[in-house]
Amino acid sequence: MAENHWATFSGQQLASAYALEADTLGALAQSAVFGDLIQHFRDYDVYLRRINSDPGYRSRRKKIISDKGVVDIAVASKESISLFCQAQIAASAELFKGWEIRDDQLTREGMRLLVEKSAATLIGVPNVPTNIPPEQFTNAQKQILSAVNVLQNADTVRVVQIIKLLGLLPPTAEHIHQLSLGVGNGYRDLYGVHITPKVTINELPNKSYFFDTIERQAAHTVLIDNDAAQQDHFKQLNLREREKVLALNDDASESLEQLHKVQAQSQLKQRNLVVCLRIDHRMIPSPEEFLGLLSRVIAPEADLVMTIGAGHNLSEFEGRLHCFDNLVRLLTNLGHNPVRVILHRGGSLEDKRRTPAFGQLAYTSYQILYCRLKRGRLSEATD
Repeated sequence: MAENHWATFSGQQLASAYALEADTLGALAQSAVFGDLIQHFRDYDVYLRRINSDPGYRSRRKKIISDKGVVDIAVASKESISLFCQAQIAASAELFKGWEIRDDQLTREGMRLLVEKSAATLIGVPNVPTNIPPEQFTNAQKQILSAVNVLQNADTVRVVQIIKLLGLLPPTAEHIHQLSLGVGNGYRDLYGVHITPKVTINELPNKSYFFDTIERQAAHTVLIDNDAAQQDHFKQLNLREREKVLALNDDASESLEQLHKVQAQSQLKQRNLVVCLRIDHRMIPSPEEFLGLLSRVIAPEADLVMTIGAGHNLSEFEGRLHCFDNLVRLLTNLGHNPVRVILHRGGSLEDKRRTPAFGQLAYTSYQILYCRLKRGRLSEATD
């Protein structure tokens, strides 16, 4: 699939995406580390709290991040392999939510057969059209779009758990006042970011794994996206979830200005988490202006999590990489310590784009940028 036009996703493409993720899980299940790692997902919240309070774990974790603040999946170590394997199990908890998989099925071949069976009724469904409203979709088309949400959610879970396993994000959501930009329909920002993965291991009569998630939301979330197609959806979110959601359907700069005014006029709190998933680099034409706008709406300290995808073509992918280059440079110059996670192989620009470490071009994240923002320093970006 050369481009990531989700609106035209077909049953065949959906089956292909699930088959690739299933194959990755099946291969991981055959590794020596799987048996120990999956135990952590019996109660994942407890596990995160334990490792974050363990000095030995924190010391080992530091080795994963280079002196330049880079985590590169191509630079393998025992610690990094464990981290990425756990992130993949976490993503699988969302992808295969509600599935009970026998131990003898948890192989590459076994997972392939399970996915083929599950996708059998959808595989022949052609591309979902873009010229009809969602309420006119057939049941099969609605199932495909729902599964697309799950795929995007799973990638979000994978990203967030990488950051949490690095000890860079708090484990729970109840005190988070979130700002999300470039959200699409907002599903992954409202739910995927805060999912807790869970795997129940049943030993009798035959060993099996039940994949599940615990869904949570931030205390409050501001969603921003200028896609006119989301206008009605955002209006409904503002009506149904007005206590927990404010959805703004405008350009990022105008929406951030509007948010600043709303905060000044109401009890809406300053944001302590900023999320930008698979951003379009054109949303940030000036990193200095972008960080200056953020400084007006965030708390004195706030976590920033950004990711980039493949773009619709090689030129867009290059633009996204340059956007991250500029942001990392600026954040470093402002006295921050950004961490950049590389989730693709090396080589030429084209090589990088066609070799993501996880998933497919259409929905996966190629790089993650994390930074603990200091509001006072950000204001210097526009001075």
